[in-house]
Amino acid sequence: MKKKIRTDKRIPLQKECILFNDFGLIKGQTVDTSTMGFGVKTDSTLPFDFKNGCEVTVIVSGENFPQAKLIWTKKDFNNTTRLGLKFLPA
Repeated sequence: MKKKIRTDKRIPLQKECILFNDFGLIKGQTVDTSTMGFGVKTDSTLPFDFKNGCEVTVIVSGENFPQAKLIWTKKDFNNTTRLGLKFLPA
């Protein structure tokens, strides 16, 4: 399988955030952002239905982000989880 090459530059952005949908919510911290989406890290347990492809609402104080789709998750060290989110068209 060919690895997709990232074309959009990612900019560091570290702010507290909340991701939620009908199945639950998690608190986390943004890691970086681009025009296509952003990365989040959390030490919260993901709700059961937070799976790849689910749509979430993103709340970051002082920022206005569109709905996003969860593209990938990765267990990181120290019991944290990284999430990759892609912005959905408005």
